[in-house]
Amino acid sequence: MSLLLVLAASQATANTFSWDGSIELEQRYFFDTQSDSFNNERGQTSAKLELEVFRDWNEGKDTFVLEPMVRVDSQDDERSHADLRQFIWSHLEDDWELSAGLGRVFWGVTESQHLVDVVNQTDLVENIDGEDKLGQPMVRFQYFHDLGTIDAYILPLFRPRTFPSIKSRLSSDLGVAANNEVYESSQADNHIDFALRYSQTLGVFDLGFSIFDGTSRDPDLFRLLDPASATTTPFYPQITQYGADIQVTTGAWLLKFEGVERDFDDSFYDDYSAITLGAEYTLVGLLGSTYDLGMLAEYSRDDRGELATAPFQNDLFLGARLALNDINSSEVLFGLVRDLDDSKSNSVFLEGSTRIADSVTANIELRYFESVNPSDVLYGFRDDSFIQLGLQYFFD
Repeated sequence: MSLLLVLAASQATANTFSWDGSIELEQRYFFDTQSDSFNNERGQTSAKLELEVFRDWNEGKDTFVLEPMVRVDSQDDERSHADLRQFIWSHLEDDWELSAGLGRVFWGVTESQHLVDVVNQTDLVENIDGEDKLGQPMVRFQYFHDLGTIDAYILPLFRPRTFPSIKSRLSSDLGVAANNEVYESSQADNHIDFALRYSQTLGVFDLGFSIFDGTSRDPDLFRLLDPASATTTPFYPQITQYGADIQVTTGAWLLKFEGVERDFDDSFYDDYSAITLGAEYTLVGLLGSTYDLGMLAEYSRDDRGELATAPFQNDLFLGARLALNDINSSEVLFGLVRDLDDSKSNSVFLEGSTRIADSVTANIELRYFESVNPSDVLYGFRDDSFIQLGLQYFFD
């Protein structure tokens, strides 16, 4: 019997299987009705299920991760959706790792936007902040060396961006023909994209330099716009993007930089560059307490100016992150984005969470939009300011 127990323990050590997940119930309340009468519902309820399955074998050299998610929404059929965030196998050796499947990667260091983060597509129906990403089919090879890490990607099977329906809130008053995308490439969504990134830590510097070549993850919603019907067909051009992300850690300071140069194959578009510069300073033990307060400031510039299709063309972001460092892991993040070219274009957000039971977390999110200029990117959200409360139950 003891021999069997030893063998079982050895097998459990060499081969690990685990799974966990969460169920979240969210309730949104919009402060205003929509002036264009697309949707005057102020309440929006949704539920979300997320799972993570992990398996390793071969003494931990081989791993498999499965992360499905499902959301059901009371108002928006487009937001009721399912996705595989990850379905990926990885094999690790001393100085290299190979992965294949559906995966997610994140590049970037700044808070207000992530210019260099170009591999995964944005899941816009999940949240307007662009932080949620769809799983991307990929083959990824990483090489580790004292001189730095090299990540090489082959990215087949492009995934188009998700959009709310025109009759839902946060739709920007625009109907998007999300199932009729137009691509510059004759291979459409079968175009094979490539990406390469080099990263290294040198003292206080964390450095990242990247190249992406393929189908832009950012659709052009203006090229095929029909103003009469307020509908558009997304157009996905071919791009080459050169990116850099740098973070300097010195004492309580974090200094951050992200910059891109984006070149287009189609002469319809002008090449452009964009940057975000920022700093974060953390007050540890605020006023003799156990609280930590991080103060953030970032400036973003897009050389397309008012022709930019992104909201950060000449904008200032100010924020604060308060961590209570309590047993409930309570924290709050506040941010204000101000358009320096238009004093009437502003957005405010607040995100907070705290554990209210061993397996239950309460969340709050608030977003406020101000805009009076119809050409402003935020104008379509002028009636969609909201507060959201959520309860998330974790299980395993």
